[in-house]
Amino acid sequence: MDTKREARNVSSTRRYDAAEAPPKLEEILSRVSVHDVIAFGATCSTFYQLSLSPSLWRRLCHRQATGVQLSATPSTDWRRTAILKYSQGLQMHCLAGAGSRTRRWCSHNALAASLARVPPSALGYMRLAITRDRVLVFDSQGTVFLLGDTAVAPSPRNPVIWSVLCRNAKDFAVDPRSNTFCQYIYVLVGRVAARPPGGPLCDCVEVFQQDTGNRVFQMTFHPSMTFAQLRLTGSQVKRVLLLLTDTGKVYELSLNETQLNTSRSYTVLLALKKISTSSPHLPVAQIHAGSSSTLYLTGEGSAYLEAHSPGVYRQLFGTNLGYAPQDTHTPLPLLLPYKVVKCSLGLSHLCLLDDCGRIFLQGKNHYGQLGTGDKIDRGEPTQVVLNVLPVEVWCGLNHSLALLQRESGEKEVQGCGCGSGSRLPGYPKGSAVFVKLRISVPRAARSLCASKDGIFLLCCHDIAEPPLFRCLPPVKEEEESAVESDEKKRLLWQLAQLKECESLGQKVGVLRQAVQKNMSISPAHREFLVQALNAIHPASDDLTNQS
Repeated sequence: MDTKREARNVSSTRRYDAAEAPPKLEEILSRVSVHDVIAFGATCSTFYQLSLSPSLWRRLCHRQATGVQLSATPSTDWRRTAILKYSQGLQMHCLAGAGSRTRRWCSHNALAASLARVPPSALGYMRLAITRDRVLVFDSQGTVFLLGDTAVAPSPRNPVIWSVLCRNAKDFAVDPRSNTFCQYIYVLVGRVAARPPGGPLCDCVEVFQQDTGNRVFQMTFHPSMTFAQLRLTGSQVKRVLLLLTDTGKVYELSLNETQLNTSRSYTVLLALKKISTSSPHLPVAQIHAGSSSTLYLTGEGSAYLEAHSPGVYRQLFGTNLGYAPQDTHTPLPLLLPYKVVKCSLGLSHLCLLDDCGRIFLQGKNHYGQLGTGDKIDRGEPTQVVLNVLPVEVWCGLNHSLALLQRESGEKEVQGCGCGSGSRLPGYPKGSAVFVKLRISVPRAARSLCASKDGIFLLCCHDIAEPPLFRCLPPVKEEEESAVESDEKKRLLWQLAQLKECESLGQKVGVLRQAVQKNMSISPAHREFLVQALNAIHPASDDLTNQS
């Protein structure tokens, strides 16, 4: 009897390992939340296999989908769809400097959060943009949603209303100056042109009025040209549209926004950018645009910057040497020996993330917005060491924010720079280093941005996305000991030279050279030691003593 009972248990276990869950258990799991199903699968390997049942996730999808059009195709990933639907959300943290009507979005506590209601037809928030009066969200189905006036407080008589701005979109863009009034919204749309059925796809750019949501202008392109990304730069009178093709080439066209309301058609010139003509072997993967600058990331992870004015060039590089007013569209390489996978471009500073999760900042640092611990400008990417893995970075006017994730999966927001206007909740005086802000962060948060009214967190978890960062390769013990031995020899040699010096100036000069070239310390500490040595004994006196 015992042998037969063991055989029945083995056969029952094999049935549990199948793709479909047992009917009774599936019926129970289909009535709980997505979070509970995931927690059930984390119990043991057997339950994990049961939690992967396609029929179970299909039932969860149909239970959640009140307005989403779910196509029942054999390739439908019901688990991914259900998790996208469950984890999506938009959270706003109201700042103390916001207007009275905007503060009603949150409680009376300035650090509290308000969660906007998700539109029923949305599926998987992927991108967020904030203007002075509007909030725009882009989902995985290519739908651009427009949230009503953020200065109007939600109430039973005036609920939070999402409107569909455009469908079948590939990308969208607004004026990069978020604190100014944004009159138009540009959407890159892929659709069938007005031609016989079965004709080729034709991409176009549609321009919408922000306050009404009505389309006022449309630009169509040749069917042979397909685009993947759209960005804006320039002013209202001379607006520049940057279009990235599927093959990595960048085109630009200029137009005057004051003429968009006129009911007439005209032809605009589509020109190839210099980044694509000078380096055709380096296809561009991402475009990040500011009001007077543009940052390109190539597929190989290189970063190139365009500064369109001498003031922006000086703020980003610390000098005007090398700036050519007659050729402001020449891409300047940012010297970073690592592969860049993400970045954020502010007005006077920028932030880069490499494929190992390291953070590098460059530019103006008068308020400590680079997080280096001082207020010294940096003309080249400088690494800032954080003990938490970054998810997203955002560069404001004079402060920086970083969305970070701990090993446990918990997330937090850290910031540095100016703290006036409650830009850094919990630190009204600001901070020259990254500090943890006093705001609650959902585990599903994927990106962030900020305005003068609040900090916005876009929430969504996509299980199909590959990991953004790779682990640092382990260093072998013999290689590590060899590196330490070489560094020790260099320091002993410098110490011997220091003892042979007779005057104070010569000793300070040798020590300064060791700090600048031979010590493996952070750039902030190196800069501090050099400035301290200059305060003790200027470099000009060293040259005099040595001569």
